Amino acid sequence: MRQAKPTKPTQGETSARRPAVQRGDIARTALIVAAVAILLLLLWQLSGVILLIFASILVAILLRSLADPIERFTPIRSPWSLLLAVIIVVLFIAGFSVLLGTQIEAQIRELITQLPELWKSLEDQLGVADLGQMIADRLREFFSRGETVANVAGLTLSLFDIILSAALVLVAGIYIAARPTAYRDGFLLLFPGTVRERVAQTADEAARALRQWLVGQLVAMAIIGVLTAGGLALIGVPSALALGFIAGVTDFVPIVGPIFGAVPAVLLGFSISPTTALWVIALYLLIQQIEGNVVQPIVQRRAVDLPPALTLFALVAFGVLFGPLGVVFATPLAVVALVAVKQLYVSDILGEKVHVPGEKGESGH
Repeated sequence: MRQAKPTKPTQGETSARRPAVQRGDIARTALIVAAVAILLLLLWQLSGVILLIFASILVAILLRSLADPIERFTPIRSPWSLLLAVIIVVLFIAGFSVLLGTQIEAQIRELITQLPELWKSLEDQLGVADLGQMIADRLREFFSRGETVANVAGLTLSLFDIILSAALVLVAGIYIAARPTAYRDGFLLLFPGTVRERVAQTADEAARALRQWLVGQLVAMAIIGVLTAGGLALIGVPSALALGFIAGVTDFVPIVGPIFGAVPAVLLGFSISPTTALWVIALYLLIQQIEGNVVQPIVQRRAVDLPPALTLFALVAFGVLFGPLGVVFATPLAVVALVAVKQLYVSDILGEKVHVPGEKGESGH
């Protein structure tokens, strides 16, 4: 039997189908937009927790930076290499505490006791009343947008919460360092298979860049702390060890950190004489020049070259978004963002050849 020839849909039938198809596309698009909006809102609400996760990743990177050479140059393998790395860190902290910890703690307590009086003396010499309150109000206004994030994450300035958050970061960092591949693969499952390989390459390069930056930054912090303590001791400023320790720790945050680290030393300098304060200011400026022109180019020569303006805007942006935690982690976050932009946008979309810090086979020249 001859089969009936299929008939073409009439113009009326086509017109009837088109609105149905359009309605389906609109509904699908609306669902996608709603899902993305809900995801962004959820990420915003959990941004404080995400920052803690990022801090744990930094701890894991530091531990793996110690464990990997142990595995490379000794027969010790994971998880014993990681255990040895943790023991090395603990012994270093314990040794530092035994040798200098008591003295530094006593000097810091003395500084805390003297700071209100020193600040009042500075206000009298400058002829400005309530200078500290003015600065505190400006800082509180600057970080006001981060307070919600801090509250959601359970982060306040109480000692208990700081200790709890630090313990959480350390424990999570050890877990991540013990099985980095498992966590990496789990993260990659969030992306479709078409882009998963490229995201994996970018994540690996960002991890290598973070490792190089973190190790270099810790070395730079130690150098800055030693130079500051030695210079202040030569000038004759009391509590030189504590001030050097503060300068080294605050140097983790570029631009803003050294300024805050210099404030106690300048106040102590003013308590002695205006000339001593000027010498202290000159010392800190000299050390910053040494760091910027000598220390950082050497210890960070294989890491991400973050332009100063980009670093400054990263501090402001992450500070406004996430508060104090955003300022603390602004530079490593900017490192990850820079690697991702270079790889996924400049290289893949624009087709430009770019240098990505942390690439395998990098010679470091």
